[in-house]
Amino acid sequence: MPETPHPSGQTAQIGPPATPGPDRIATCECGALTLRVTVQPVHIHGCTCTKCQRSSGSVMSLSAWFPESGVTIDGPYTSWFFTKTPDPALVSCFCPTCGGGRFFRTGDYLRGTIGIPVGSFADPDFPPPDHIHWWPDRPRWLSAPHGPDLLEGN
Repeated sequence: MPETPHPSGQTAQIGPPATPGPDRIATCECGALTLRVTVQPVHIHGCTCTKCQRSSGSVMSLSAWFPESGVTIDGPYTSWFFTKTPDPALVSCFCPTCGGGRFFRTGDYLRGTIGIPVGSFADPDFPPPDHIHWWPDRPRWLSAPHGPDLLEGN
């Protein structure tokens, strides 16, 4: 695949084609970091694995992935790499002031996209997830939602 610059100055592969969508704005709590999205998500899923519970601070994460070409990042952010060797394709970024406004890249899983936690949009009409990963790892009091498939792993 062709390569395109990352906001960090690194390069990444161009991802899936972008389908125009409604203008959506995700922000951090203090408002210093904003992500403007002008395309439809290519994937939305929830995850109840223990890693996602810890990183989200909640009982599950709910994330949407968008083609990089449809996301504009404005404001300062700090990067945290999932691996010991920094890799711009496996990174989580967030506002250095409030710690919110997280966005991330997940390497070979949906390469060329930017993942954004759905709650950062604060949009009650955001589309639902297709499925929820690692359903058996959820807190036992969490009831099954109507709609998404419930998977036992990835």
